[in-house]
Amino acid sequence: MSKYIIPSKIFLEMGGWRQPLLMVDRIDDFKYGESGFVKVTKHITYNEPYLLGHFPDDPIMPGVIISEIFGQASEYFSFLTDICDIYQTRFNEEIKSLRDIYTRIKTDEMLEIIRTRRAQVRGVLAAQNLKFKDIAYPGDSIEVTSKLAFSDAHGFKHYSVTANVGKRLISHGTIINFRETK
Repeated sequence: MSKYIIPSKIFLEMGGWRQPLLMVDRIDDFKYGESGFVKVTKHITYNEPYLLGHFPDDPIMPGVIISEIFGQASEYFSFLTDICDIYQTRFNEEIKSLRDIYTRIKTDEMLEIIRTRRAQVRGVLAAQNLKFKDIAYPGDSIEVTSKLAFSDAHGFKHYSVTANVGKRLISHGTIINFRETK
């Protein structure tokens, strides 16, 4: 776990989701740029509402929820990239890591960038070629990594995503994100 944790109130302002669909508990790492990525964690508890029916006597994390974690992780990656770009444009100062964001996260300037950008963007996600290799159970922590594979000519971003529980790969594939500015 990173020591550069985004405070929970600000974390909620960065994402467009709320309970019961908030599927990322924490951003663990972020790197800006061509070889950039985001790493996030989702802790699975017995209190998750979808586990009541999937399956009552032997609850397991539904694949569709893992897909949603992939989508949210990829949007956090896009959003963090946006705020790095905006910050550099405004202040001529590069932000390239979660540590760099963390050191500025409580400044009025960064909070204004986060709030303004969140109000501006919306998008849709699609899953492509997701493979499910293993099962995640209550008590597990799913660690998801999302990396930008490429952007196509139509403005769609394609992310390579993986989900692990410890060293066990449980799922991987591609998430496609189309974002627009309101």
